[in-house]
Amino acid sequence: MRHSLVLTQLLAAVFLACSGGQTGQPAPASGGGPTNTAGTASSGTGGDTPVAEGGSGGTTAGTNSGGSAGESAAGTGGTSGGSAGSGGSAGGATELDVPRPSMGCGLQPTIAPGEYAQSQLAERSIWVRLPDNYDPARAYPLIFVWKGCGGAGSLSIFHMEEVAGSDAIIVHGDTAAGMDCYDTADGAAFVDLPFFDEFLAHLNANYCVDQAHVYSAGFSSGAWLSFFLGCQRADVLRGIGTIAGGFKPSFFLEQPQCAGKTAAFMISDLSDTNNPFHDLDSDGDSVEIGLNQWLTNNGCSETVWSETAGTATDPDPSVCREYAGCGDFPVKLCLTAEEGHSDQTTISVPGFWSFFSQFSK
Repeated sequence: MRHSLVLTQLLAAVFLACSGGQTGQPAPASGGGPTNTAGTASSGTGGDTPVAEGGSGGTTAGTNSGGSAGESAAGTGGTSGGSAGSGGSAGGATELDVPRPSMGCGLQPTIAPGEYAQSQLAERSIWVRLPDNYDPARAYPLIFVWKGCGGAGSLSIFHMEEVAGSDAIIVHGDTAAGMDCYDTADGAAFVDLPFFDEFLAHLNANYCVDQAHVYSAGFSSGAWLSFFLGCQRADVLRGIGTIAGGFKPSFFLEQPQCAGKTAAFMISDLSDTNNPFHDLDSDGDSVEIGLNQWLTNNGCSETVWSETAGTATDPDPSVCREYAGCGDFPVKLCLTAEEGHSDQTTISVPGFWSFFSQFSK
């Protein structure tokens, strides 16, 4: 739903309390190539159980597990270069966005286009959906979609394919064995980082991916993971989209800052008590902290969020704002009311796709 936000609504919602963070971490998933037991996965309903994912997080960095044969996950181009402080609030395609076809271009796929094919990689389920009329000679944008807690073993209900149509490859990755959320909570070993690297390497090697346009989007636990990946894998992610997730200092992995600049679109609801916008419990993590991190990280001229800052933008100008001076790495926020801890797919799904697709030439 679309909502008009007035100042009184914003102020009234600030006092809402935050629930506690997830606990417990399993051993990291082992590596290994995909088993290629491809099949069609039905659309699951899991992945949106409202489980809080706050906390201070751990500091142990995952290492790149190598993965399947083919191209390295980290490209030399992408998003880490360029000037971010050149003024103006709009992003758009730049010299950063010249397509960079992966090694999988020219290969005939072993899965049918237009439907999700499920297989195994690094002891996890992965789902890959090639667009209808997939052309192995065309380099496609790639969107990682990460589910919320409670959806282990099933697809996310966050259906980016409904808006991306024939213009992107959409993939989903399961949580690690024994986990119901991605590994971003207090004391995390961040086992999802090597999994992401291996997953991306597998996709680059087997499908025609535009490595200049790789994105991460997620709800709740998947939003926390997208924030973390945006910080640690800015060299391969052109942008992230998050809803009902936050950022914490442990995502720096004991480095002074994130690894580079990444465009970011955040959605948060002021009545969400699982993952609140404000850091109400003063534990150092929230959506607001993530927003301020990206405003600073991307060199925006607006470096601290405020209720009046930003320029009204689609998908709902009454709730969505884009911040000035971010140059090639725009930062955008939709701050809603009375939606609680929900994925708000009427705003998030088309909004994320519109945000991502602006970078394609």
